Amino acid sequence: MTARPSRFGAPGEALRSPSYRVLLATQLAIGLTQPLLFFSQSWWVNTAVSESNRVLFLGLLGASRGIVFLAYVTLGGAIADRMPRRKVVQYSSVLTVALIIAVDALLWLPVLGETESIPLVLLMIGLFATFGLATAQDVPTRTSMVRDTLPDAQLGGGIALFQLLMGGSVMFAAPTAGILIERLGIPATYVLGGIGPLLVAILVWWLPRDIGAADPDAAKVSVLANLRGGFGVLREDPVVRWTVILTWVSTMLGLSILGVLVAAWASEVLGLNAAGWGRLAFFWGLGSLVAATALTIKDVTRHRGKFFLGWAFIFGLAVLAFSLSRSLPLVYASTAVAGGSYMAFNIAGISIVQKTVPNRLLGRVTGLLLLGQGLMQVFALFVGIVARFAGLEAVYLAAAIVLISLTTAVAVIQRPLRTLD
Repeated sequence: MTARPSRFGAPGEALRSPSYRVLLATQLAIGLTQPLLFFSQSWWVNTAVSESNRVLFLGLLGASRGIVFLAYVTLGGAIADRMPRRKVVQYSSVLTVALIIAVDALLWLPVLGETESIPLVLLMIGLFATFGLATAQDVPTRTSMVRDTLPDAQLGGGIALFQLLMGGSVMFAAPTAGILIERLGIPATYVLGGIGPLLVAILVWWLPRDIGAADPDAAKVSVLANLRGGFGVLREDPVVRWTVILTWVSTMLGLSILGVLVAAWASEVLGLNAAGWGRLAFFWGLGSLVAATALTIKDVTRHRGKFFLGWAFIFGLAVLAFSLSRSLPLVYASTAVAGGSYMAFNIAGISIVQKTVPNRLLGRVTGLLLLGQGLMQVFALFVGIVARFAGLEAVYLAAAIVLISLTTAVAVIQRPLRTLD
């Protein structure tokens, strides 16, 4: 007897899978606790150094996490294909909890809060950067597992709902992190961030244990050969190649200025205080949440290439509108559109990769797709240096023009991606 279709469409159908529900629970656990770690790390650096050194050392913190993420994420994707993904998530989660406890033990030491010690600050930044290892293993593995838990017909809605949970939970967790730091202190808040990976390690026990490695033959050759297999997909498939490249460039340019340098823009160009900067972040999150919710309810099953390119183009236009706007209503509106369009084309990009790449190579290619997150953190240092000499307004305008121009060029030249159905 055939099961009745869900009244909630693709997401409702996906939620009928017990394994997918477990995967969503892990996403919620990470989304609610990961900001506690990032905010605690940044606020510790912010308070451990003098005012004149804060921007430099916060930049070093972001760059160090990005470098570690970049160095490992492709390897993490290869491991996600070589081994059963359930075991990979479990092992990496346990390791993450161990790292959090070890670093947190140091945060309680009085010597770290008494006087400014550059060597100690650099040591802690290096230890904080190890969190990039855990993220680089966890994200491509759990994202690839959506393919393991859902049939192809439900992948689009399943991916959108998966991303929606992360975006929605971060909107709640980010302000909560600030409150906890004020009331409990940095060490206590930091260790609470370990609850998420601990829950993930427990939750994955409910996933099927009979699902083997996505690519059993991968273990017969070197990890380097596995990595070449992932890069081979980019070399041979123009659809995947340009999906990945456009995601990289959009993330590097867009998030470096709307995420890293936006605090300086808010104060220097818009004349806002910290609360005003917080409102900008809220509208970005609001746009992201609306886009993810819409794509969860209405799955994109046709014209996926045009959808991806269209929203990437709109993201460039939103960055342009933001860089030219001085009226706060227009600034908030363009921020919301930027957040929504960025979420939309990222969901579309993941969906293209999930539906195009063979499952045995999916972890590696997903890792490559996510490289943009690490590239952005490192690239932000370069953008900051350019902005120091050329000015913020010139950098923002140039970034928008590059985004619009590149997306237009890819749409015109890359017919396989443009016509992907």
